[in-house]
Amino acid sequence: MTAEAAADLAHTCEVALRPNDFDWAGHLNNSVYPQLLETGRWEWGLAHGVDLRHSPLVAVVLRLQLDYLRTVDWDPVGRLAVRTALARRSAYSFTLAQDVTEPDGTTVARGLVRLALIDRDTKRVHRADLDAMLGSPGGTA
Repeated sequence: MTAEAAADLAHTCEVALRPNDFDWAGHLNNSVYPQLLETGRWEWGLAHGVDLRHSPLVAVVLRLQLDYLRTVDWDPVGRLAVRTALARRSAYSFTLAQDVTEPDGTTVARGLVRLALIDRDTKRVHRADLDAMLGSPGGTA
C-alpha cells in the first residue's frame, strides 16, 4: 500500500471526556485510553462505509500496543482527537495506527491495534478482505 493510499484511509474524530474519566491525581485515567482508541476505530470504520453492527463479522483485538506520551490534566468537559489510519494488513488481520491528541495538536498517546475478523456465530476467523469491505455498500464484505 502506498503512503498516499494509507493517507486516504485516515480519519480523525473528536471524543468528549467525562468527569469520571479522571483519576484522583487529576489525570486522565490510563484505562480510558483504550476506550478512546475503540471509539476512533468505530468512527474510522463508519467513515469508510464499514459498519459491523449488523454484520455476521465481529472485529476482535489481537494485539494492543499503547504508548502514553503525556498526561492529560483534569478537564471534565474537555475533548481529545483520535486519528486512525490503516498501517498494515495481511490475509487474516490488519493493523491500525492511532494517535490521541489535545486540541492544540499535542500527541498524548500513540497506539497500534492489530485486529482480526471472526464470524459472530461460529467464532471462526474470517479473511480480512479490506478491499471488499471498504469498497462494498454497507461495508460488510
